[in-house]
Amino acid sequence: MRFRPFRPARGLPLAAALLLPALLAGCASGPTAEITRFNLGAPIPRETVVIEAAPGLDARGLEFASIAAGVQSELAAIGFAAADSPAGAGYIAVVSLEQVVRDGPPRGPALSIGIGGGSFGRGGGVGGGIAVPVGAPRTSELRQTRLSIRLRRRSDASVVWEGRAVEDLPADAAASSIASAVPRLARALLADFPGRNGETIRVKTGGPR
Repeated sequence: MRFRPFRPARGLPLAAALLLPALLAGCASGPTAEITRFNLGAPIPRETVVIEAAPGLDARGLEFASIAAGVQSELAAIGFAAADSPAGAGYIAVVSLEQVVRDGPPRGPALSIGIGGGSFGRGGGVGGGIAVPVGAPRTSELRQTRLSIRLRRRSDASVVWEGRAVEDLPADAAASSIASAVPRLARALLADFPGRNGETIRVKTGGPR
């Protein structure tokens, strides 16, 4: 079998052609969340559940209704159906949600010029040359979303499981909105339920169920 040498598309610099697969791989990886979960190490029977707001959240507001619906949908997907009434629920899921906007790390200038085998692109050149930035570095705001769920038995109020998901996204990204973030983070948090006690992992949040 004969192997043909790689030739970039006409008009595409070699360094840029070599960089393209890495860029595509980075885009495909998608956002991730930091997941931490705790449990007693005992089986948790699937029973009905009712959603309750943690202190500080307006349980009667439209925003929490959206949060509760997103969490309830993901709980149902792993076997915890919604209870007809709080009195008939096997579990109470206490849900907390926080969002904080902060400055992110400086982003590269709009354009960099590669010298000596480099390439054009954001943040620098590729190859053995020197990258000369054009324009001042920019900063971007990040929105951090923290979703916590605490599952307790209604009969004796004992906590059988709890977890927290934390995700950072650009503040202007549609995915950082509450309506988008809650179902996605709840899905990541409840994946492989109950998870390993005390372990903190990173989970992709951009893919399908």
